[in-house]
Amino acid sequence: MEGVTVMENSEKTPSTLVGRRWYPIDNASNLYAAARRKRWCRTFRISAILKEDVDPAVLQTALNDVTPRFPAWQGQLQDGLFWSYFQHTDALPQVEEEHDYPYRPIGLFGTDQPNFRVLYYKRRVSIEMYHSLADGGATTMFLSTLLTRYYELQGEEIAHDAHALRMEDAPTEEETCDAYRLHATPDAKAKSPEKRQPYFIEYDVKPNFAHVVHGTFRVDDIKAAAAGYELTITEYITALLIYCFIRTAPAPLTQDVCISIPMDLRRRFGTQNTRNFVYMTDLSFSPEGRQDVSFEEIAEAINGELLQKSNPQLLLNEISANVAAQQSRVLRPIPYPIKRAFLKNTYRQNQHSFTTFFSNWGIMDAPDAVLAHIERAEFVLGDTPHQPFGCAALSVSGLMTLTFSSSDTSTAFQKEFFRFLVQDGVPVHVESNLTSEVKA
Repeated sequence: MEGVTVMENSEKTPSTLVGRRWYPIDNASNLYAAARRKRWCRTFRISAILKEDVDPAVLQTALNDVTPRFPAWQGQLQDGLFWSYFQHTDALPQVEEEHDYPYRPIGLFGTDQPNFRVLYYKRRVSIEMYHSLADGGATTMFLSTLLTRYYELQGEEIAHDAHALRMEDAPTEEETCDAYRLHATPDAKAKSPEKRQPYFIEYDVKPNFAHVVHGTFRVDDIKAAAAGYELTITEYITALLIYCFIRTAPAPLTQDVCISIPMDLRRRFGTQNTRNFVYMTDLSFSPEGRQDVSFEEIAEAINGELLQKSNPQLLLNEISANVAAQQSRVLRPIPYPIKRAFLKNTYRQNQHSFTTFFSNWGIMDAPDAVLAHIERAEFVLGDTPHQPFGCAALSVSGLMTLTFSSSDTSTAFQKEFFRFLVQDGVPVHVESNLTSEVKA
């Protein structure tokens, strides 16, 4: 990647985070930290559904062993004079049996626990994460490492690979640093963001409620369907989301339908980081008041756009500009309460700048002996006060589970989406936490 700084894998610089009692939050976390409310914070969940019931005692021992290997995860959010930060806690997270609705708020204050939780229920192991602590890529790595240790404690010999951190290795600077600052360059310039007013749905947000719909299908099936339109899987799903918004809208849309999509920067910058390292981009389409827009039109319009937006130099320019803004000499001395009010408003505006978000973390990798125990994996996005509808996907062992999460009981959109998939040659098994299992 010409012009982009990449840390070589051979470098094993010891982490400067180990032993610290506090550390700065990373560049991406400022908005999440500022936007939190008394009864809400930005959360998500990544789960592995195993082929046998979970042994909670062994899982707890594995968690005790694994957590110190991820020192950036032993943090509790605190507000400082000029910025928020993470305070280290020596307490290890406690495995909980799941009894509540998914992705409920993480307790940030008044507890000695770090800002994530580990849950189990029958065959499911779930990590629920406060987004300021880490993103989906880091969380899949943690879950893979946790399950690797879990099965080692049960006596299995597991050949380690790059998809699970080794317990005997010390945490490295590459794993625990603020990856945005590591790769940022001082002379990079970002484009000015486009100003637009996309189609935005006002939902009836219900407190203490989460409606989750999972659709599971073979990766090869959706890959073949996407190839029929010369699209990647992410482009195909994004095009289908746009199509379904147009089809289910109460009236013809004159606004753009805009889907916000996180890009995992680890893959593009060749780094292994256990915190946040993503960049948000989007794909949009304007139906111009038409409800008869075909899926083919949308597919043609967005074809190749994600590839253009994932150009390493363009991404470097964007993250460098964000880092430079945070380190501004003008901004630095402003007290945090004033900064937070500004950032909170920025977060709210960002949430209204797209129709919904779609996060596809691709494949959850793990050592082969661990994969043999996993039936499927799930990625569930928590809602926000301004955007209570989202879509996420995660694949393992040839099966992809695509999950809709919302604070609304309506299923019209989900039915339209999965009906199209089936008609396009992708058999889907659908489950909901509000109804019994059904087949699309």
